[in-house]
Amino acid sequence: MQSRITNLIIEIAKELKNSNNIDENSYLFGSNDALFDSVGLIEFIVELEEALYDEFGKDISLSDEKAMSQSRSPFISIKTLSNYIYKSLNE
Repeated sequence: MQSRITNLIIEIAKELKNSNNIDENSYLFGSNDALFDSVGLIEFIVELEEALYDEFGKDISLSDEKAMSQSRSPFISIKTLSNYIYKSLNE
C-alpha cells in the first residue's frame, strides 16, 4: 500500500508541474527547490485528497489540524507525505 500511495503522490505532482523529474525525495514545500508554493500546495492537496478517496475509499484530510500541527511537517517531501498518509489510512 505504501508504494501505491507514493506513486499516486508522484503522479499528481508530475501532472500539476508538467515534469517527469519528480521522485519520492522531491521536496514538496518549504525549501528553495520545492515543487510548490503555498497556492500550488493547496491545489496539490485538493487533487491528492480526491485521488486518495478514489483509490482507497477513505476520506483523508491533509489540511486538518492534525496534519498542520505535526512537529515535522508531512509536506516536506513526497516521502514524508507518503508516510503520513500511510499512517492515517491505518488508524
